[in-house]
Amino acid sequence: MRVTNVLVLILASLALLAGCGAATPQISVNEPWVRAAAMTGMGAQGAMGGHGGHGGADMTPAGGTSAAYMVLINRGGAGDRLVSASTDVAEVVELHETKMVDNVMQMAPVAGGIPVPANGQVELKPGGLHVMLIGLKRDLAAGETVRLTLKFERAGEMTVDAPVRMP
Repeated sequence: MRVTNVLVLILASLALLAGCGAATPQISVNEPWVRAAAMTGMGAQGAMGGHGGHGGADMTPAGGTSAAYMVLINRGGAGDRLVSASTDVAEVVELHETKMVDNVMQMAPVAGGIPVPANGQVELKPGGLHVMLIGLKRDLAAGETVRLTLKFERAGEMTVDAPVRMP
């Protein structure tokens, strides 16, 4: 009888641990890409038509801007959040969204990161959520690859190689 109790305890513990695994985020990235861009050297004005949404003078570092897009998929039972990103091709990397303000499309940083729902996905795409690459250190030509490091609140860091292409 004592062996049976131990077996029941072990099986219950394993079931509990298996259940905990299902409640963790399981993030994957599909179809990452980065917009091709040339350096502009326009520090005060930015590139790609400026960088609106911040009010006043734009303090974009010299070098121009680009953006990264992708689909973030969470196959886990708990939600997660993309909290930051980084790359060696830009001085600054921010999580942004494009939205309409007074009939003008503007880009602005996303406060608190980008949620990735449990058993769901979020698409980062032109005209919506995206990873903004500010102050490019070099031209980004179609056909090359940019390495991005994505940092999630719960899933931790993930490195993605994103091809550069024209939109």
